[in-house]
Amino acid sequence: MANKSRKLKLLLGYAGIIAVTLVILDLALILIGLFPPRHLYGHSELGWVPAIPTGTMQSITCVENSSGDTATYVRNEEGVRTRLSVDEFATSAHASIIAVTGDSQTDLCAPDSQTHPGVLEATLAKNGVEAVVVSYGAGAYSPLQDYLAFKLRLARYGPDVMVMNLYTGNDFYDILRVDDRPHFVRADTGYAIAPPVWYRLDEPGTRRSSRVLFALRSVAEQLGVHGMLKRVQVLHAVVAEQGMGLPSVVAYINDLRRSTAPELGYPGALSAQMLNQQLFFHRFPAVIEESVRRLRALLALARQEYPDLVLVLSPIPSYQLVQEQPVDSVLLRTIARLPITYEEGLRQERALYDTLATLAAESGWLFVDNLAALRAHEGPERLFNDFDYHLLPIASEIIGTAQADALKDYMQSRPGRQEGAAVAASPRREAR
Repeated sequence: MANKSRKLKLLLGYAGIIAVTLVILDLALILIGLFPPRHLYGHSELGWVPAIPTGTMQSITCVENSSGDTATYVRNEEGVRTRLSVDEFATSAHASIIAVTGDSQTDLCAPDSQTHPGVLEATLAKNGVEAVVVSYGAGAYSPLQDYLAFKLRLARYGPDVMVMNLYTGNDFYDILRVDDRPHFVRADTGYAIAPPVWYRLDEPGTRRSSRVLFALRSVAEQLGVHGMLKRVQVLHAVVAEQGMGLPSVVAYINDLRRSTAPELGYPGALSAQMLNQQLFFHRFPAVIEESVRRLRALLALARQEYPDLVLVLSPIPSYQLVQEQPVDSVLLRTIARLPITYEEGLRQERALYDTLATLAAESGWLFVDNLAALRAHEGPERLFNDFDYHLLPIASEIIGTAQADALKDYMQSRPGRQEGAAVAASPRREAR
């Protein structure tokens, strides 16, 4: 016993020396100004943004992962994807303006002419309808972020139409997520919008001084420990409302680990694009109803805040739901390792897709049936790439055309705009 006591005292002594040394080193580095901690700030209202306002028109170059092709498109001074500057909106006469939001299936690495917002504009023009489309999509955005992006980035242009591209492969799950994004929380009257809970990004305005703590945090992030612990905590809070416990959360996270596919250019693509949502709802089926309630609340909120706007719900189905044939073997092999089936995923996402049509009708939104349009495609071309399962140009053409078909009769009946009407209308709309 005495020997163990001496060893413990010795270890505590060494630990104390190390701690004092680190504190002295930290204070010295702070005073000298060496190795300042880096910050990756989030956006206080949106969580993150695809582009920051620069005050100038910018030509953006990207590389499409599956083909390696380089694409170029334009963002205006405010980071909005459009060929027109803010001054051109303010001083020129325009026809109708259509605002489009969505996640990475909207903000595609492709020239505007090969994205569905660009096809929407071009198809309307072919039908004699002059319209300008402004787009603001961002990778991993939830439907709530889509709507807030419209309010904060696009409403000032005075649009007549808002198109929300809701990706049915993961957006029903994303609207439940509590992380570096604004999210719904329960309130007496239904739901309120809560600010992001920062753990991957830094809260705007945060300033760290300690070099040692920053180094420890960086090591934890590289090992995945920091994000994993926070994720488990947040997931447990979400599922606890449904009477589920920590063992179910651990089982779900293990499912995600097994859903990676090293054969793909992006090993986590199948999980990110469709399997994560399927696995989450398989483990926690009761939360599906909560997801639908939040989407119903979001559509009703948009209708209440913009009663004169044409609101369009344009669900984009996943590769799995579209059922391109033959089905990629990597998807089938991955699902075989998991406690789900291919058929279960089809039924689940199709039911969620059909639910959107009901919610749209309830809330006075137009509904675009992109699934029927994509399934009607008979050509040999793939609709989704096999790198990370994002839409290819042929699919964007189909979706943009379907959106134009849903809108053209309405757009043809609208009177023309007066010069400068777009920007002048925005303060009144945002005040509602």
